[in-house]
Amino acid sequence: MNRRDGYKVKDIHGMQNILIDFKPNRCDSAVYMNRKIDMTNFVKFMKKQKKEIDGLTYYHGLVDVMAKTIYSRPYMNRFVAGRTLYMHKDVSLAQTIKVEFEDNSVEMLMVLKVDPEDTLEDISRKTKEKVDIIRKKKSEGKGNANGAADTIGKLPKFLRVPIVGTLKFFDSHGWLPKSITDDNLYYSSAILSNIGTFKVGAIYHNLTNFGTSSSLITFGEIVEEDGRWYMEMGATIDERIADGFYFCKALKLIEYIFDTPELMLEPAGKKVSIPEDRK
Repeated sequence: MNRRDGYKVKDIHGMQNILIDFKPNRCDSAVYMNRKIDMTNFVKFMKKQKKEIDGLTYYHGLVDVMAKTIYSRPYMNRFVAGRTLYMHKDVSLAQTIKVEFEDNSVEMLMVLKVDPEDTLEDISRKTKEKVDIIRKKKSEGKGNANGAADTIGKLPKFLRVPIVGTLKFFDSHGWLPKSITDDNLYYSSAILSNIGTFKVGAIYHNLTNFGTSSSLITFGEIVEEDGRWYMEMGATIDERIADGFYFCKALKLIEYIFDTPELMLEPAGKKVSIPEDRK
């Protein structure tokens, strides 16, 4: 049976079903990947594009690369819920944002839907617009997951625990209302964390059993070494959505796009393949 946010995958191998039965929880199924990526061509490209696209940041470029990867490697857009494998109906990338850059500042959730026709400029514009809207609603967060989570979180434990248990049950069946799932980073194709902003390297971050996000990608600081630029990337992925060979090819594709940034001028949904001489 399909869900509001995903289609049931029908052409699934029997061994994959067995893996899901043996590992019914996402947190028990995490695999970790780390890569130091040559970002020299990406940095040169982004410096040029910043002169042409107002407000463009490196993070917008990272989002574009991840969206292209998911469109080109669609198994990365799968998720498991209720021991059933699904495919997301769209490509969405999530992050947390600080309302203000202070230790005690509120963190807000943001989910950006990337349409197949979106270009780098579209992603930059949509990201900025959404961040502005969220920050303007920082005090209330009404009508989205920020407000709902804050309301439930303030309840006393004897009420909060059974409510959260009910939400988890509804979550596994795809019954949660849009007021809970909209702008909820756990309901996305992947969660991104650009911790390089804080001048640190990539980390491994846990997944959660709640929601539909099967990947959490962290990007470290882009640093210069011997005249070239490098970035450390860490990925935590639910191994039940595909096999290791598929994950490695997705990682190779990410590296290829960073090294061939002209591809970022094309729509996100245009499939990217690595040429034979680059494999």
